[in-house]
Amino acid sequence: NTQDDLLKVELDQLQCHVTWAPQRENIDLDHMEQKLEDSIDLDVKYQAMSYNQLAFVNCLQGKCEEAIQNSSTAETILRENHEDEFDERIIITYGNYAWVYYHMGQLTEAQSYLDKLERICKQFPDASRYTAMIPEVYGEKGWSLLNSGVPYYKEGMECFESALEEDPSNIDWNVGYAIVLSRLEGLSGVTESVDSSQSVNQWRRVLVLDPNDAEAMVQLALKLRVFEQYEEADTLVKQALEKSPGLPYVLRYAAKFYRCAGDIEKALKLLDKALKMTPKSAF
Repeated sequence: NTQDDLLKVELDQLQCHVTWAPQRENIDLDHMEQKLEDSIDLDVKYQAMSYNQLAFVNCLQGKCEEAIQNSSTAETILRENHEDEFDERIIITYGNYAWVYYHMGQLTEAQSYLDKLERICKQFPDASRYTAMIPEVYGEKGWSLLNSGVPYYKEGMECFESALEEDPSNIDWNVGYAIVLSRLEGLSGVTESVDSSQSVNQWRRVLVLDPNDAEAMVQLALKLRVFEQYEEADTLVKQALEKSPGLPYVLRYAAKFYRCAGDIEKALKLLDKALKMTPKSAF
């Protein structure tokens, strides 16, 4: 009907997981769901983004009630932890809500979220009616594409670059940018010198912004190993394990480091510890 069609045209203009994430046939939904649930359990820093993407996965699985619940959890986290920048960060969550309610046939509810977005977007000079291309939107889009697999890495990288152009010191976008550069370098198989490696330079930048980021330490160590910078790499891994002995991501990357170095026993010990924390993980 006409109301449905008009609403769909407006929903298609939104910036949220439904409009920019890969389509259903391109992702293993159960694997993605498990990955996001692991991330929620282990990585407090990115919980709201993980709940947002989980809501999208639920929507594709036909579990709309769960999608609403996860969007609501994301909204609560943003209200509690980012009160001063709530409007900037809620744009994607409200977009997801609008789409889920549309799929449930609750058109009035869907419209109510478009109205909220319209009110928020009036604050931003370059915004369109329902969305604003601001660093928070680019950054979360970058993370979403990074989680969606190899075909989306390049676009994810461009999103992080756009976010960092306006907000160069944001630690979340810097970390995402470092991860995507590492993965793209790994895929290209081109090993430049350590000084010209974009990912090495970017991980160093992350550690300047947050010297205690243990995950950045092990990620940088893995890259330095490729360039035979063994001494610095070894020191970084030891530091990371001292700082964050209970972070599964750190344990996994450290295990990978020791496996590459030929210390299989140490690698297995670390993996065993990590698996006890996340028994369903692909590691």
